[in-house]
Amino acid sequence: MPLRARSMIAALVVIALAAAVLAGAGIRNIEVPALLLLAGLGMASERFDIDLYGDSRLSISALFLLTAAIAIGPASVVVIGPAIAVAGHAGRGRPLHKLLFNTSAFVLTGLTSAYTYAGVVALAPNSGRAIETGAALLVAMVDFGVSSVLVSLIIAFTSGQHPPAIWREKFAWLAPHYALLGFLAFVLTLAYRAFGAYGVLGFVAPALMMRFTTKQYVDRTERTVVELHAQHAQVQALTVELGVAYRETLAAMVAALDLRDTETHGHSERVAELSLDIGKALGIEPHSRAWQDLEHGAMLHDVGKVGVPDSILRKPGPLTEEEWGAIREHPMHGFNMLKGVHFLAAAGELVLSHHERYDGGGYPRGLKGEEIPLGARIFAVADTFDAITSPRPYKAALSVEWACEEIARNSGTQFDPEVVAVLLRLKAHGLLRAAA
Repeated sequence: MPLRARSMIAALVVIALAAAVLAGAGIRNIEVPALLLLAGLGMASERFDIDLYGDSRLSISALFLLTAAIAIGPASVVVIGPAIAVAGHAGRGRPLHKLLFNTSAFVLTGLTSAYTYAGVVALAPNSGRAIETGAALLVAMVDFGVSSVLVSLIIAFTSGQHPPAIWREKFAWLAPHYALLGFLAFVLTLAYRAFGAYGVLGFVAPALMMRFTTKQYVDRTERTVVELHAQHAQVQALTVELGVAYRETLAAMVAALDLRDTETHGHSERVAELSLDIGKALGIEPHSRAWQDLEHGAMLHDVGKVGVPDSILRKPGPLTEEEWGAIREHPMHGFNMLKGVHFLAAAGELVLSHHERYDGGGYPRGLKGEEIPLGARIFAVADTFDAITSPRPYKAALSVEWACEEIARNSGTQFDPEVVAVLLRLKAHGLLRAAA
């Protein structure tokens, strides 16, 4: 068992023992037949508890613990709580820590209920049945809150899940159930006051019917929960497969680009990696949608070149003005290719804007400053850095220092100064490297 779970149980045991010692002083004044009757009914109810989705259980024993808390007082809880816990534990092969947890939880919830009821009634001693009924309903909800939170915490500490999620899934729906228990507990209290211990027996039938209907409801909902969990697992598996398909699609598109332009092999991957490093430093959350769009846009920034004829793309000599016009159309070609693909549509904005300049002198739209999408401003710096530090047939690779100096000289004209500042910080920390 995890340390947090063991620590929680140890703390509950200590608190419950201390509270029981304080409350047990009044045990000598309790009517023994009533104590034995409620203890016996509670123990019998616990033996016929209901499995609640595999890792917790539900019974109507809380009804008799609530009745004792309201009708007899705190001292009765010190006896009935442990008796119910032992009845649920005996002969079922459950570990000792579960008995310790359940005993402590029953004592603490019972005492909280008893003192809450006594406190509310004491505030308005002459208000009659209305206040008493309201107090009983309040006590039931307090019992529900304390017990459901304790069980949710111990499940969370044992399984590593989040307590609020456990509470919402397994216990939130039980609030009306406990409200009804509070009402029945007050009815049993009135029967006890009017007819003594044996008067309680005449009103046990509704509780038995409640146990029967609850069992039917839990059986139906458990099937629904199991089906939902199975569907959730299928959705998760499909999501993983879809993610793999996305990555493979991107890899295939980048590979197709490399076949057309072997001189820049690996350029897109390196630029994407550096763009993500800069984006993270600028506050883009890793693995967020913006992060993915930046990665996808950087990987596919030149995808529009598939619409440029090879005679222009691979021309060894200078390009004519008309040929330069054809080259400048590749951002729009790329954008048009990606905008119809849902998971790449946002990345298409980077593709469209990756040749814009910070001073407004770029193309195709002549955007300026922050009119240019942040991803495109990041990409412009990363792309230039890789182009300078990578070897080409027509030039040797230049150093990281030279690349940073050149980019810094164009800060505020070609490049966003904030992005340039991040690049220089990465260099200062030794996090930049030239292409291999």
